[in-house]
Amino acid sequence: MGDGEIWLDADRARRGGADLTLAGEAVSVSRREIGGEIAAASGQRPWGRDDIGAAFDQQYRGYEETLLQVWEALGRSLEGLGTDVVRSVAATVETDEINARQLGEIPDRHHTSHRHWR
Repeated sequence: MGDGEIWLDADRARRGGADLTLAGEAVSVSRREIGGEIAAASGQRPWGRDDIGAAFDQQYRGYEETLLQVWEALGRSLEGLGTDVVRSVAATVETDEINARQLGEIPDRHHTSHRHWR
């Protein structure tokens, strides 16, 4: 990119966007599966129910909830980013094609015959 020009390898960018979407889906699946297992296991309070276990549980739950929420948001964000990339590439290519057609329709005034009036 230079001199105000944008170079876009549309196929490569589309594949990158699709890969981001797939990565987001994989993160979302792992959040549901592994994150679900983590939440289920902590629900059993394996650290015990005595005073020490209760104190641990009180601190741990906040961190667990934050981790699971961020994990879920990361998956959604990657999926959305991938979709946005693909949509943006399509819009950029479409705009470029429309502009190219419109430029092709502009008459070349330097090569048309001109009438001279006296």
